[in-house]
Order: sequence, then C-alpha cells, then structure tokens
Amino acid sequence: MLTSASGLGIGMKAWSLIFGVILCSCTLAQEASPVLAGSWTATAGLHQIFRGTWSGQPSSQNPNAARGSWTLLNEADEVLLEGSWSAQKTGQSWQGTWTARPMKGQSLSGTWTADGANLNSKSFAEMLKSTATKEVAGSWRSGRYQGNWWLKGSSPQTRK
Repeated sequence: MLTSASGLGIGMKAWSLIFGVILCSCTLAQEASPVLAGSWTATAGLHQIFRGTWSGQPSSQNPNAARGSWTLLNEADEVLLEGSWSAQKTGQSWQGTWTARPMKGQSLSGTWTADGANLNSKSFAEMLKSTATKEVAGSWRSGRYQGNWWLKGSSPQTRK
C-alpha cells in the first residue's frame, strides 16, 4: 500500500498511462466506416419531381444499419431543406425514417423502403456502396403524400 503523496502520484500516473494505452488500442481496433454520398431524385404524385444530395455511413457495429443526411435543392442548387435519415434491414427489405428541417415552419418526417430482393445486396452497407455503379430505388411516404426515389452514388470516402 502506498502511503506517501509522491508514491500515490506515481501510482496514479501508471494507471493513467495503462488506461490511455487501452483506450487508444480500442479506438485503433475499430474500423472506420466509409462515408458514402451521392444525389437523389424523387417523385410525389404524377407531376412533382424533387432532387438533392445524400450522404450516409453504415454502422460499424451492424452492417444492416446506417444513418445519414440529405438536402433538397432548388433549380439554382440552393438548399431548401436539410434532413437526416436512418435505415435498417428487416427481412428482405430495407426500411427507414427521414426527417427534414425547413428554414421556416414545422419539421417534416416520413418513412421509406427499398426492396432488398431486387438489390442483390447482402448488407445495407453493400447496398449503399452499390450506388456508385447503379441506381438504387424505393418508395417514400409522409402523411397522405407518397412517391418513389432513386439514389445515385459517388466514390466512398473514409471518415474516422
């Protein structure tokens, strides 16, 4: 047992060093999930077409889950809405939720789905990665509004 103040200081320094090494090892052991990004197009009814950008990162703990953000752009490529989305694989399909924060007014939210049987992807991460070479499609709903969407991706970037 350490009784002197200087002895206690050395013990605390040693424990701090050990804790720091363990923490760094755990951090380095985690793989960084790629950040995927691209553009999207969606319809609402027969005559409305929307477009914007999206980005997402698969969960490092669950390859069938992801979170991300999206924007709605106008014809001048100015951001009209910003939002977030989340997703999880359920059975043969992918389902998720989305929210939007308009500059004025109340938030919007809804759900979306994509048919996994037509995508031939083993995980949600694989589905997002496939958008770099092909479009991925699905449907969305918010209250009485509904439509279809298409994602087109670009090359992944790694973010830690």
